[in-house]
Amino acid sequence: MNSISKIKLTSLLSALLLVQACSGGSSSSAPTPGVGGSYLHVSVPDFYFGTREVGTVSSQVIEIANRGADVYPIKSVQVTGDHSDEFTTDFYDEIVLQPAEAINLKISFEPLTNGRKAAALDIDFDTIVQATKAQNQHEQTYYQAKELEKSGDYRQSLAAYDNYIQGEPATKNKFNAAIKAPVLKEASVYGSGDDFDLYLTAMNARDAGYFDQAVAELESLEILHSDSYLADDAAYLRAYIDLIDRQDYHAAEKSMKQLRQKYPDSNYYDTALYSEGVAHQEMGNRQLARNIFEDLKYRHTGVDVLGITLAKDNLVSRMWFERAEKALAAL
Repeated sequence: MNSISKIKLTSLLSALLLVQACSGGSSSSAPTPGVGGSYLHVSVPDFYFGTREVGTVSSQVIEIANRGADVYPIKSVQVTGDHSDEFTTDFYDEIVLQPAEAINLKISFEPLTNGRKAAALDIDFDTIVQATKAQNQHEQTYYQAKELEKSGDYRQSLAAYDNYIQGEPATKNKFNAAIKAPVLKEASVYGSGDDFDLYLTAMNARDAGYFDQAVAELESLEILHSDSYLADDAAYLRAYIDLIDRQDYHAAEKSMKQLRQKYPDSNYYDTALYSEGVAHQEMGNRQLARNIFEDLKYRHTGVDVLGITLAKDNLVSRMWFERAEKALAAL
């Protein structure tokens, strides 16, 4: 049974001051868990309106993110205080923030008279508890890893991602961490130059839902750094965005095939072949999908005698052999 608690998070808005987010305090980070606490995080990197002419409008954006494993229905966002009529938000209706989700909220300032102006931003939300205290705390390791990554401390960031993965992740962040960690490990071996920066930017753009930006970064990497150790990674991530995020199966099938042709020795070859079959299956091309899954199974067949087929004697081949068999059975 879910338990629900309601609290308020108050932020200071001013024409001349930075916005601060807190819950009965002055921290810009999420409140620490406890009575009435939450893992909502309000991002206010540069909320300074400065001096504005009367009658003009200035807007800035803050992010409200759910960094925990519980669910937060945001009931209302209201501007209150003596000058509340000079500040507005674009929040109109209740929004439910699932774990690892975030929304952008625009705050606008339109001075009506001269002088220093301030107001309070009241964020009224419920907490639907669906995780333990330990699970909520463990999720913070993922965000610590992201902050370390952002600061350029890739070694510590990798350690934090590994720590997060080895624990018991309770949100979809586990998939992002599982993709990010191997790239950081490669960087520790091959270095972190411009190609790495492009790839990391693309990954973070994809995580934030900015697929066009991610694809643009990946295409730049493939063009400018065609001999990079990350070139096939970029080709695969671009195709993966088509397949999973955009569900553009025609584009995904084409991109996966191009990857296999351009990088025949890539570690992504089997994944691309399997994904190509999935794309054909989604497009209704069942026979083409069957042919591809048969090819994948054959690539990893070690024994084929009298109608009996067995996988090659290694972990990777057994995995792909079984996945191909399951895909064929599903057809």
